[in-house]
Amino acid sequence: MSTQPSFRRVHRLTPLLRLWSVILALIAGFALNVNMEALSDIFAFITGEHRGEALRDTALALAGFIAVCAVVWLASGLWWRRMGYQLGAEELSLRRGLFSSQLRTARYDRTQAVDVVESVIARLFRLASVRVETAGGQSSVIEIAYLKKADAEALRDDILARVHGAPTPAAADATSAQAPAPAAEEPVLVPEIPIARSLMAAALRTSTLFLVGFLIVVVTTKLPLSTALPILVGALPSAWNVLDSSWRYNARTDGEVLNITYGLADRRRQSIRLDRIHAVQITQPFLWRPLGWYEVRVSVAGYGASASGKASGSTRILPVGTLAQARQFLPADAAPTYASPARAKWVSPLDYRQQTVALTGDYVIVRNGRLNRRVKAIHTSHIQELTYRRGPISQALGLATVDLDLVQGPVRMAARNLTLADATALLTRLRSRQLPGLKPPR
Repeated sequence: MSTQPSFRRVHRLTPLLRLWSVILALIAGFALNVNMEALSDIFAFITGEHRGEALRDTALALAGFIAVCAVVWLASGLWWRRMGYQLGAEELSLRRGLFSSQLRTARYDRTQAVDVVESVIARLFRLASVRVETAGGQSSVIEIAYLKKADAEALRDDILARVHGAPTPAAADATSAQAPAPAAEEPVLVPEIPIARSLMAAALRTSTLFLVGFLIVVVTTKLPLSTALPILVGALPSAWNVLDSSWRYNARTDGEVLNITYGLADRRRQSIRLDRIHAVQITQPFLWRPLGWYEVRVSVAGYGASASGKASGSTRILPVGTLAQARQFLPADAAPTYASPARAKWVSPLDYRQQTVALTGDYVIVRNGRLNRRVKAIHTSHIQELTYRRGPISQALGLATVDLDLVQGPVRMAARNLTLADATALLTRLRSRQLPGLKPPR
């Protein structure tokens, strides 16, 4: 008779940490009132007036606060008892809800990534959450929050073992109890990025320089805050993302999974299945060129499709590194097979000389960009669709562009402004590519 595994409970503080901003606001408001009341009490003691009434009001306020805290703690316990997760044979289940119950599941064979996230508030209590990203859907993230950090790391390893069909940690311990072998350390792809490099990389972004210049304009011209605030809010995220994604960043691999750790505010250990990475892009921003720095971003099948961008992990698998570090993530490289002709300068005057396409084996490599240099690579089987297009000016110049439609992600690829003969030849070769699950044509 088989027994169904029971639901495991999350940490007792979970309901309160989910409402920490509201609770913090209530405590701040109470503290302010108590401080004002305390000043009144001090004045009453000094003057000898209304001493008993002041002490009584303070005691009542303190008792009321304690009563509210007790009610919140007891009420949160009701929600906590309904929270839990379960590791089944084929799927992970998450249960929560008191008045309206909710049960969410994620199949191991549909799992794209398993991350451990330490938010700012959770780090104060040495807690962490486990986020499981599944393929497709607008609610493709299941978050198990909160657990002790060691428990979160163990749960992540357990889920990854089930995803890859390996024995679970408990089963592995049972079969190798006689002579446990030491765990092999994961090879380091990128050692921890120095904090000074992260700060300088964020400072040398065009968006950061624009932000600094705009702040100078605001201070010197006394620009109204109502006009400046929207521009500041729009410019801040770009600089912050570079800094946050590179803060104490390091990357390791166990052969099947890329493990990256990073984060300034929210510390995150993110796992990406290598077989789900479809496209890779290496970029060298113009201001980084004297320092020889590059960044690498990837598009991952089914990853980042949730409605909440915060739920999904970073697609920047190398925030700022050397050329040697960046090349570790480039699956292939080759000399150009096709290039934009000289007449392409009329539609792409800055970088027409840098627009090339290379075909090597089963990979397509696209280069472009004069100021910000980019190299993009993809396996031909990962190309979703092909689009052949010619605008009015391109038709007059005898040029054509072949768009490579990819999975959702930061990498966009197109063989831009080729001659008609080259565009047709490229399109013909890519149409004969082997798609996943299909036999090559005879």
